[in-house]
Parts: sequence; structure tokens; C-alpha cells
Amino acid sequence: MTDVMNTQLWTAVENFYRRETLLLQDRRYRDWLELMDRGISYRVPVTTSTLNGLESSEDELGYYDEDFELLKARVAKLESKQSWVEQPPSRLRYFIQVVDVAHQDDGLIVARSNLLLLQYRWNMEQQFSGGRTDLLVPQEDEGSFLLRNRRVVLDRQALGNQGLSVFF
Repeated sequence: MTDVMNTQLWTAVENFYRRETLLLQDRRYRDWLELMDRGISYRVPVTTSTLNGLESSEDELGYYDEDFELLKARVAKLESKQSWVEQPPSRLRYFIQVVDVAHQDDGLIVARSNLLLLQYRWNMEQQFSGGRTDLLVPQEDEGSFLLRNRRVVLDRQALGNQGLSVFF
């Protein structure tokens, strides 16, 4: 792949993440769902600390182990005001750093990024950091993607007792 094509792909992926970040920060979750492939796998596994660092198991339950219907249900709950943990709504700040973008032989794009998410609500503050690996499906209109697979490995093992109500 030429340098120009690499730069164009990198820019397109960064633009996709920029749009996604704004939708999440503005709590426009219905619009965010439009960025999802209907066959999505959205996974945030629980990690264990070992001598080799943080490890996760794919055959165990995670914090999130969602398909499209489960993501829609989470969004519906957040919109229904029945999510007590989001009353009042959190103030969110996402910081995404693209670290690698590559074409697969099947035409899909693998994108790796670093994530920093700051969540503020009343006197509670949570910080999430980690790495994301996404599988993106290029769309007909150039520079547009759908998210087919997201796997987020958080840097912390235990999450606070405030409830988990954010998307990564």
C-alpha cells in the first residue's frame, strides 16, 4: 500500500473515531448505534493480573459481551431514565489515540487505539484507560465505516462500585 493510501486510511479511521467520540460525549446513543454493523461483537473482558501483565479469557463473562440487540437494550435503558446510575447524567470526556491501522485480506480494517475516558457525576469521578482493537467494515461512501467488532482491555482489574454505564 502506498504512503498516500496509508495516510488516507489513517485519516478516515481518525474521522470515524472523532465522530463516534462526539456522539458518545453528547449521549447521542441512537446515532452511535448507527455506526454499528448489525453483526457486531462488543466485548470488554474481565482481566487478571499475571507475571506477564493483564490477561483476559475469551471464554469467560466480561463486563460487556454484547451483540447489536443487547447494545440497543442498553441504549433504551439509558434513554428511559430507569438507569439510576445515570441520574443525573455523567459528564464524559473521551480521548482516543489511533496507534495502528491495517487492511486485512478480506477487505476489513483492523484498528488499534488507546482509550482514556473520564466520567464525572456529582462527587464521583472515574477514569478508564485501556486498549481497543476494532474491526471496521468499509462502506461504499469512501471514508465511512461500520464497527463489526470491538474488544476493549481495560488497564484496571476492578471497577468501582458506582456501576458501569459508559460505552468504550
